[in-house]
Amino acid sequence: MKESRLFILLLLFLFSSLAAQGQSSRQENYWSVGVSLNAFNYYGDLAPLPKTVSSDIKFTRPNIGIELSKKLGPRFSMRGAFAYGRLQGDDYESADVNKRESIGRYGRNLQFRNDIFELSAVMMYEFLPSRGRFYRRRNISPYIFAGIAGFYHNPKGKVSESFNGPEAGEWVALRPLRTEGQGLTRRAGGSADPEFGTSYAKQYSLIQAAVPVGAGVKIRISDRLDLGVEMGFRILFFDHIDDVGGRYADARDLETPLARAMADRSAEQFAVVSGDNRNPTSIPLVGSIDTRSGIEFGNNEYDLQDIGLQRLTDYGLRGQKRGNTPKDNDLYLVTGFHLNYILTSKRYPRYKRRF
Repeated sequence: MKESRLFILLLLFLFSSLAAQGQSSRQENYWSVGVSLNAFNYYGDLAPLPKTVSSDIKFTRPNIGIELSKKLGPRFSMRGAFAYGRLQGDDYESADVNKRESIGRYGRNLQFRNDIFELSAVMMYEFLPSRGRFYRRRNISPYIFAGIAGFYHNPKGKVSESFNGPEAGEWVALRPLRTEGQGLTRRAGGSADPEFGTSYAKQYSLIQAAVPVGAGVKIRISDRLDLGVEMGFRILFFDHIDDVGGRYADARDLETPLARAMADRSAEQFAVVSGDNRNPTSIPLVGSIDTRSGIEFGNNEYDLQDIGLQRLTDYGLRGQKRGNTPKDNDLYLVTGFHLNYILTSKRYPRYKRRF
């Protein structure tokens, strides 16, 4: 992953350098405005990316945006855009209980949705150079793009109807709950837990950066209108766009009953979004609900009765993996259409070049 990011940054530097070079006097560097309508797909801990693309089409959501572009030369353009879309994932809906590689996600039973507000700037490189003035541009022009983006996000989860509190059945922000103990001190840490230390990971930010990279093709539909068909990934630098990415926290360290309920959902009988009966103990590979009053950690044991915790036996213990390793950052895919209108009012007589 680090090598691919370095390659992208070098590519951006190359594009910027080439775009800064002087262009032909016959090339009109015009502006255009546009709108985009896209499909939004998420890849992460709740929809891992294996050798084949695995995003669940049931969670495809619309993404809309506005954009402003500047033609910089025969091959280069720059585009700034603001877009909104929603990412969504659900272990119950996307995990196949008949496959060992995904049964763990069925048992884990986490889900989220996240509204993304993205501001981006990309450099676009056209493989076929334009012919000069805007009305002489090519009818079809394939291109690649890369750039930088910043976005605001706020992952939320839906609380079970059976939760004993006013939040039951509501969508709540997950970051304030610190579901993996982010920013907290380990109450049972220190020498008793040397593998994980005395504090949890740093809290993630709601403002993040991304690297947009992808390809598309522009189709001329009139003198001033272009239709673009485009597909691009947003490569992220963190692993919590879904609020999942580390290990289960010690239940005693979490600050509220709601935080403990949203951190470990393995024992919930009903899928929170669809309302289906999951029957969490009916699949032998998942495990049965732990009804003990305490859980052992080496020579340590604590009572769970006062925090009302239930869990499947293979989930929720302090230090167990809750998501992928931190090296496997999340990403999302934007696929769709861009309609752009050329703003320039200049028009020159059509003539044949004489050499």
